[in-house]
Amino acid sequence: MARFPSRSAALCPKSALALAVLVALHRCAPDAGLDLGHPPIPQDAELDDDALEPFSPENDGTDASAPEDATDAEAPMDATDPPDEGLVDASLSRPDAIDVRDVVPPRDVPSPPRMCTGSASGQSSIWTCTSDRSSRQRCVSGTVQTERCAHGCVPQPSGTNDYCAAAPPPTTLPSCARQSLLRWGLHAYASDRLRCAGVPASRITQTIGSAAASAGTHGQDGTFMGQPYSAATDISTRGLTNDEIRALLSRLANQGFAAWYRLPGSDGWPSSEAPHIHAIYVGAAMKASLRAQVSDWLIGRNGLTSHTTYRFYTWTDAQKALVRAVFNRYN
Repeated sequence: MARFPSRSAALCPKSALALAVLVALHRCAPDAGLDLGHPPIPQDAELDDDALEPFSPENDGTDASAPEDATDAEAPMDATDPPDEGLVDASLSRPDAIDVRDVVPPRDVPSPPRMCTGSASGQSSIWTCTSDRSSRQRCVSGTVQTERCAHGCVPQPSGTNDYCAAAPPPTTLPSCARQSLLRWGLHAYASDRLRCAGVPASRITQTIGSAAASAGTHGQDGTFMGQPYSAATDISTRGLTNDEIRALLSRLANQGFAAWYRLPGSDGWPSSEAPHIHAIYVGAAMKASLRAQVSDWLIGRNGLTSHTTYRFYTWTDAQKALVRAVFNRYN
C-alpha cells in the first residue's frame, strides 16, 4: 500500500508552531483543565501513517494566508522611494547594455556643398544645351559632364535629352584632279569626275547625240572652254554584276551625278532597249528635259515619262543633299 507523508510533515509552519505551543502548555499544566479543542495527545503518541487530513485548526471562514496583524503586512514600495542599494538592475550587467552617459546627442549636420555648379542642366542628369549651343551638359553623381557639339546643340522638349547636330551634308563636291577629256562632247568637269568615280573612257557610249531613244536628252546643253557638251552621258555596264552597278551609282552621286541603271523590263525602261547607266552631271547648266530628270532623281523617281518610283537602288539623304546643292547652284 502506498504510504502518505506523515501528518507532522504535512503541517504548514504556522500550524506546527501553534501545535508546539499547545503541547508546551499541556506539559506545564497538565491538570489545569485547559480546553484545547482536542483531546490530550500522549507525549509519545504518533500520527497514523495513513491519515489523509493534516492536523490544522478548523477553518472559520477567514483567509488563513492573510496576515494576522495588518501592521505586519508588507507595505508597497512608493514609486518615489529609492531602491535598495543592494539591488542591481540585471539589464546593466549585460554586455550589450547601453549606458545613457555614452550616447552622444545629435548635432546639426551641415548640408553638403552644392554640386554641378554652373551646369546648364543644374542638378539634372538630362543633357541640356549650353546658352551658346556650342556644347551640352549634364550632372552625374555630382560631376558636370560636357560634350562639345561641333555643329551646334539642338534643344528638345523638357524632360528629354538635347542632342548634338549631325554634320551638315557637303554642298561642294570633293576635289578631283583636272585632266584631259575622256571623250568629245563631255563637260570638262564631268570628264574629271567620271574618272574619279572609276569610269574609264572605254565605258562611255554616248555624250552629245541624237538617238531616237534619247528623245533629245543628249542634245547639246552649252559650251565650256570653247567645247560643246551635253550634261547627259551613257555608261556601259557590260560585265558588271548588280552589286557592282549599285556601287558605281553611289560613287557617281558622290561626284555630282544623278544616275539610273536602265535595266530592260524594270523601273519603266522598255525590255527592248539595251541596259546601261544614264548619268547627268549637275555641276553644269542643262536643258529643261534634263532638269526634269534631276528633279525626279531627287525624289526617288525613274526620270522617265512614267515618273514611277525607282527601286533598283536608293541613295542616302546626304548624297541627295549634295546633288541638290550643286544642282541649284548651276541651274
